[in-house]
Amino acid sequence: MGKIVTKIKSSKIVNSGVIKKVKDKIYFKFINPKEEKKTDKYRVEIIEKFGKICDGCHWQLLSGALLRYHRDNTMDGQDLDFFLLRDDFEKIKNKFFEEGFKIHQLFIDEQKRIDEYRFDYKGCEVDVFLVDKEKKGHTHRFTMERPNAKKYKKEVKGNTQIITGKDIVSYERKLHYFDKSTDYEYKTTSFKGPKMIEESIFDIYGKNWTFYDPTYDPRTCPENNMPIEHENATSLVFIKALTSYDDIYKDIKN
Repeated sequence: MGKIVTKIKSSKIVNSGVIKKVKDKIYFKFINPKEEKKTDKYRVEIIEKFGKICDGCHWQLLSGALLRYHRDNTMDGQDLDFFLLRDDFEKIKNKFFEEGFKIHQLFIDEQKRIDEYRFDYKGCEVDVFLVDKEKKGHTHRFTMERPNAKKYKKEVKGNTQIITGKDIVSYERKLHYFDKSTDYEYKTTSFKGPKMIEESIFDIYGKNWTFYDPTYDPRTCPENNMPIEHENATSLVFIKALTSYDDIYKDIKN
């Protein structure tokens, strides 16, 4: 049944024009809030699990959850975005499966590198972004469609939905404050975050971070740290979530 539903969702009919706008509106009004409430329920548990898995590694909780934590004294209604050094991830990646995580989706850049894993934990989406340490500093990538994207396609092969095209873009952003981390208290647990928290938030959200800004778009903001576009990225969505990296690498190769 899941494969049939995914094929329908992948069809050109529901991914263009008015039907796509209606589909997106329904998603953000009904489905997305339901998923966020589930994350609220398991948030502390997920943070504790992640800290356990990544003990001794260099990681930080960033993006919307950190912004809401610092600005609004809550994380309610936000998904969880963890940032982890690529080399550290390779050392501990199998521990995710041991702790009950499954891989639901991954994002591959034009160099055929995996830059982001979207894990499933008890029905919650948990994003793990891999951070690269280079001479120019720390960088990470996130994958999205270009605004008003047209040059892309969705197809289903086996139990995998494949999204490709020039308008599927890997956006590369600098993380100027990833080098120094500290612990932050959250309810009954704690998490790693940037030591210079406001500077780090400004680095991602720009000058308007102090209030809710509905115009914010990570593809084109902020002016002080604009992401670099790399077209021809790929997204793989697994209809049946995976617990084996061998299966993933097989799909990438094929």
